[in-house]
Amino acid sequence: MYRETKARIWTKVIIWRLLATANSFMVLISALQDKPITNAILMNITGMAIYYWYERIWNNISWGRVKIKGNSSKAKKGK
Repeated sequence: MYRETKARIWTKVIIWRLLATANSFMVLISALQDKPITNAILMNITGMAIYYWYERIWNNISWGRVKIKGNSSKAKKGK
């Protein structure tokens, strides 16, 4: 069981916001549809796909993970 350090969390937050902003910009600048709702739906679909791969990549990065010491049953219960 691991916990994430604050440095890892903040790094993930900043990188995610940059990616999400870039995704929004690309969808809006391309203006694939005339209806704003269609662009909003497209932005959400692409955002979900990007977030999925973003988390998969971070799951393979060990930087900023600290192994939790102690009783594993307490860690599972959230104590």
